[in-house]
Amino acid sequence: MFTTERKLPEELLYYRALNYRASLDKDSYDRKNRLERGFTGEQKYDEILDQTGHQNMYIFRDIYLNIGGSITQYDALLITESGIAVNEIKNFTGEYRVEGSSWYTGNYILPDDAPSQLRRAAGKLMRLRQKLGYDFAVTGKLIFPDENFHLYSREENLWNQVVLRSEMGDYFRSFENEYSGEFASKLADLVEQHIVANPYFKLGVEFGSIRNGLYCGGCGSFYLKKQYFHFACQSCGSRESTETHLVRAMSDFKYLFGSARMTTKRIMEFIGEMVDYRTVFRALNKYCYAEGRRKSTHYKFKYYDFDEAMRKEIPGRKYKDYLK
Repeated sequence: MFTTERKLPEELLYYRALNYRASLDKDSYDRKNRLERGFTGEQKYDEILDQTGHQNMYIFRDIYLNIGGSITQYDALLITESGIAVNEIKNFTGEYRVEGSSWYTGNYILPDDAPSQLRRAAGKLMRLRQKLGYDFAVTGKLIFPDENFHLYSREENLWNQVVLRSEMGDYFRSFENEYSGEFASKLADLVEQHIVANPYFKLGVEFGSIRNGLYCGGCGSFYLKKQYFHFACQSCGSRESTETHLVRAMSDFKYLFGSARMTTKRIMEFIGEMVDYRTVFRALNKYCYAEGRRKSTHYKFKYYDFDEAMRKEIPGRKYKDYLK
């Protein structure tokens, strides 16, 4: 069973919001594309695992664990009575070859090879096992979910670690005889106790350095026309409620400006004053936690991101969205 939700990485949410409101330089553009590709691979992994079945194990996805003062990110942990299986998901595409400990794509050498990352991740769990005196197995696999990934290597030990797209179903079915009893539950509790927030997300831009206003959720255009309770996109014809636009602005604000305080005045500036003050005030009090009093009041977005807010709030919303 899935015990944690797979969410868009914070860094990707930052770059997505920035991409709408500014021109990304080459490094930022490339970084955004790598993050997009990585997340797509994780979604493929989840889909295949879901199809195969996973009710007999605990599954943690996209978590950070603090073990011995060192923080490590895990794409997926599969926990059964036998122990913990680390799955490192690599959504590579194209042809790769391995010579010794070096990984190549064309003539380019990857700066950090996948097996080393897997060993480090598994090693941290082994240290935790040793520290607590638990007796459980720690295994690991490199998962490559892209159908167009091709790997060439004469390293026999490497193939014992690799699971290609065509092999993923068989790999997941290898857990069919496992089960999640009392010991697996203790291991899941142990993992949960060591989960921490992502400590590495430090990105942010200066307020006022990017484009203000509202943009279409369908095509990204800022060319919108105000209607009674909606904005109509003049580029693609989509219509989204004013509330939807404000929620998107709150989520963008959260990821673009780091620790900057979200106030009514700041949000008004951020959206280019395209919505009246009272509507913005109501939306902030609905979708955010208010902190401070009177002139010092500022807001903290209740949700992880725009998508989570929409999933949880749309059923009770009066005005619908019409995306083309």
